[in-house]
Amino acid sequence: MDLVLINMSLIEIKNASVIYNKGLSNQMDALLGASLEVESHEYVIIFGPSGCGKSTLLNVIAGLEKPTQGEVYIDNENLDELDADRLAKFHCTKIGMIFQAYNLLPSLSVRDNIILPQMFLGANNKKDRRRKADELLDKVGILEQANKIPTELSGGQQQRIGIARALINDQPILLADEPIGNLDSKSAQNVMGILEELNKKDKKTIIMVTHNPEYLNYADRVFYMKDGKIEHEVVNKKSKLHKAKKEITPREKEFEMLSRSFPGLSDAQLHLLMVPFKAKILAEYLLTSYDIEENQRLAESIAKRILGKLNRSELRTTLDRPLEKGGVGLNERTASRFSSEAEKIIESAELFQKNLESDASRLGLEEFDLKVKLATRHLIRSFIKEINEEQKKRIEHLVKKRLANEIGREMFRDTLDLPFKKGGAGLDKRVVRKIVRELEVILLVKFGMEEESIKSKVHKV
Repeated sequence: MDLVLINMSLIEIKNASVIYNKGLSNQMDALLGASLEVESHEYVIIFGPSGCGKSTLLNVIAGLEKPTQGEVYIDNENLDELDADRLAKFHCTKIGMIFQAYNLLPSLSVRDNIILPQMFLGANNKKDRRRKADELLDKVGILEQANKIPTELSGGQQQRIGIARALINDQPILLADEPIGNLDSKSAQNVMGILEELNKKDKKTIIMVTHNPEYLNYADRVFYMKDGKIEHEVVNKKSKLHKAKKEITPREKEFEMLSRSFPGLSDAQLHLLMVPFKAKILAEYLLTSYDIEENQRLAESIAKRILGKLNRSELRTTLDRPLEKGGVGLNERTASRFSSEAEKIIESAELFQKNLESDASRLGLEEFDLKVKLATRHLIRSFIKEINEEQKKRIEHLVKKRLANEIGREMFRDTLDLPFKKGGAGLDKRVVRKIVRELEVILLVKFGMEEESIKSKVHKV
């Protein structure tokens, strides 16, 4: 059975462009290939200099501007498919708009300005309309001004009227076009406080356009625009919504950290800051023939094996399964080799968590010494073809010191490589590298393995 994919975002813009006088000498590109998604109850700011296309994008979302190309979905409705009547109803029921210039009717009272959108919905109960308007006036703190006309009030008070008017039909989405652009700092803070409360307490989805960086921290996300394009997106570190959505990868965290710390940088400047990150990606590319997604899937599968969520055969099957079916996408031969090597490491790590007291006692050894001997035997069998008894003893002595953390990785490596006459094990450099690498991985995997296994079992219960 075919699956039907449903857009779960409240707002989705797909590759929208608005081009005036297309193909003529006076062609103007107001918006170019804009794509964004906004979740329900989210607070988003579109930020950029004057003339960058912010208001055009907002008008596209509102359905006031039809894109030259691209699609606009609001609550899973394609605005391009709505006829005039349905689009008018959409404006009244889905979206409330707050304008920089207030756009109030000076011939009507404050209360009647707020009630006006109710008339378009056919709300004929005058008492209910008045009650609802007064509730909103009280909410924005100007109920006592209800019978005045807008021109008798300050700019900040007029903007509060605009907010109340945008809420009268209980629209889930508020679009605010430079709502504080004409206000003094105190009035601006009051208006921003009202918008924040509407988002947090009333769960309104808010999209605000501004060129003032002072207010960016109010948003969950900020879309930076320039020359009609969305250049990049920054997630606000205080946003609980986006922390809960998914666990982002270290690479995503690194990029977001740079974007958040240096939002005003150009692409070229950001490139310079990301050189170490890019170098790491290039190094991974040179060291392995597998892409980032395959490496990530491989790591996820091995993590499940370490936690006991996959057994040996399940790991082998997962490595061989195609990517599109949730596997790693390795060929059969590579999947078998990787699985075998992973099991070798995991079994060696698990050795240190096992209770070998009875076996050690039977051999006349301390339990730790028996584990050292078993670890040493594993390393020798894996990497050394020819070795004498004295070398075995020297390697075992060094392995014991490393497992007891009496020497570090460097000392362990250097002593294995040192000539036998100088107190070393006299091993070939290539063999030393393999032994050190194997043992360090085993030590890393074994760290906390017992606790991880317990947590996994508790989780299953």
